[in-house]
Amino acid sequence: KNSYSLRAVHPDHQFLEKTIINEGRYINDLDLHRKLKVAVIGRLVKKDLFGEKPALGKRININGILYKVVGVFSDEGGDNEERIVYMPVTTAQRLYGNREYIDQINIGYNPKLSLSEAVLFGNRMEKELRSKLDIHPDDQSALSIHNLAEANQGINQFMLVLYFIVIFVGSGTLIAGIIGISNIMIFVIKERTKEFGIRKALGAQPASIIGMVIQESISITALSGYIGLSIGTYILSAIGDNLEEFFIKDPSVSPGIVIIATIILILSGLIAGYLPAKKAAQIKPIIALRAD
Repeated sequence: KNSYSLRAVHPDHQFLEKTIINEGRYINDLDLHRKLKVAVIGRLVKKDLFGEKPALGKRININGILYKVVGVFSDEGGDNEERIVYMPVTTAQRLYGNREYIDQINIGYNPKLSLSEAVLFGNRMEKELRSKLDIHPDDQSALSIHNLAEANQGINQFMLVLYFIVIFVGSGTLIAGIIGISNIMIFVIKERTKEFGIRKALGAQPASIIGMVIQESISITALSGYIGLSIGTYILSAIGDNLEEFFIKDPSVSPGIVIIATIILILSGLIAGYLPAKKAAQIKPIIALRAD
């Protein structure tokens, strides 16, 4: 059997969690005022309890008390967030005897505040609350503030470090690839020395030979790059559904990335093929024709 979380909330909680109502409605002020026994259930709760049947208006048993389902919601936060049942906070206080008890208060920031400003605001609010309520600065049991802005700030710093690591590793791989393709082209030119000599003897200009070698280099680079891109795209599509629990909703390769990758591959092909192409253009016909 699956387990579910029961949360007693205020109507504005919907906007803090960015809950998406699929059917019915959320907890409202009338529910709060009348302390009604109503519930808003998550998508997976509805699936487990009712399957494909409608859930609105039906009753669910919570700790021996029947609640009327008035809404079904979904949440992008993952499966755990969709195994939650919401009820009015006043109803919970009336039924469970804790008439003034509140587990937590959620506060949203002004969207215009930056992360650093939001962190400072949270710290200032905590300091003022502790001073007003005469709570010791180290007493976390009486007052504990969890500032999501601090968590987001840490995540952003981690992502920035990860971004530079990816660039460093990617650049190293790209340089190794350029060197490898350049060595391949040098070997190819050595094997085709006679061919280039004949072309020059027949009047081929150095620029045309350079262009031909660079074109081949770009073709090899692009082919290798697109094979890697295709493999990466396939892997992302194969494991994409398993990444939702890590809040990665759409692991895919966007058209913009493909365009940037194409430009990088072309430039890499130019760099890898330039020196071998220049060497091919400098081959003297008389020496080339004598080569075995």
